[in-house]
Amino acid sequence: MIHRNLFVIWILVAGFFNATYAQTSVVTTACYRGTVGNYSIAMQLRQQRGNDTLTGSYYYLRSGREKSIHLNGVSRYPTTLAEKVTVEKNGKYVWDTTGHFSVTAPSLATGKLSGSWKSGKTGKQLPVQLQLLAKAEDAPLFYDYELVMHQEKVTHLSQAEQIMTKVTALKIIQEGKVLQTLSGFNEFVGTYPEVELEDINFDGHFDIKIPIAFPDRTKYDGSFLYFIYNPSIQKFIRHQQLIDLEYLFFDPVKKEMYRYDQGPEGFVINCYKWRANEVYLHRTEKMEE
Repeated sequence: MIHRNLFVIWILVAGFFNATYAQTSVVTTACYRGTVGNYSIAMQLRQQRGNDTLTGSYYYLRSGREKSIHLNGVSRYPTTLAEKVTVEKNGKYVWDTTGHFSVTAPSLATGKLSGSWKSGKTGKQLPVQLQLLAKAEDAPLFYDYELVMHQEKVTHLSQAEQIMTKVTALKIIQEGKVLQTLSGFNEFVGTYPEVELEDINFDGHFDIKIPIAFPDRTKYDGSFLYFIYNPSIQKFIRHQQLIDLEYLFFDPVKKEMYRYDQGPEGFVINCYKWRANEVYLHRTEKMEE
C-alpha cells in the first residue's frame, strides 16, 4: 500500500470559519549513511505520501554537509536519482547533472539501499551501500495524519487582507481509529498544510514536524511545531524547547541540530545537541562568505 512507502519537506486577525478536516499532506525525510565505492557518504531523501517523486541531497563525510549535492528522482525499481550542482554559465547559475544513482527501492524489512553510482562526466561506476538511520518498520510511518484547520482573514502591516489557514489540532489515526489528538496550538500554515516525519532526536524513531508561518514577520517567517515520539507509550510529546528555537536543521550523522542566526559580524550557525530530553548549545560557527 502506498501509505506504507518509507519515503513518504502575516498580523491582525479578524473573523474565522468553522474547523475543517482537509486533506493533509504527509512528507517523510529518511536519512542514510554508507558508501559510494570507498567513500563514506550521508544521504537524505524526502517523499510525499502517495507521490513517487524523490528530492534530497547527499554529501561526502570528508567534505562536510556544507558541500551537499542536490538529488531528485523517482521511486521505482530500480530507483534512479540524478545528482545536480549549480554552475555558472554565461553569467547565470544553472543546474548541471553530474552523475546518477541507481539503487533498489527501500525495503521496510531492512531499510537498506544498494546499487551503483555513475559519473556523468566519465561514465565510471562505483558500488553503493546505504543503511537507514532509523527503524524501517517504525510505527509512525504507518499512521495516518489529519490536521484540523480553519480559515481566518489576516490584515498585513501594509493593510492588505488575505484569507489564510490555521491549524488547531492533529489527529493521529491507525486503521480508522484515532490513537492520539495533538492540540493546544493555533498557528498559521502555508498554502499546502502538511505533516513531516523525521527522526529529530536521533533515537531511531520518526517524530513529527508541522510547518507553520508567521505572517507578521519580514524575515524568519516560518518555523515548525515539534512533537517527539515516545515508543514506550506510543505517543507523541510536544517539545516546547525546540518550538522556541524555531527553524532547525537536523544532522543524524553528527547528531546535531543547526539554527542559522544573524550575529553582530554576520550570519552564524548555532549548533545544538541533545542531553537526555533537552537540547543545549554545543558551539557557534561563523558562516563562510
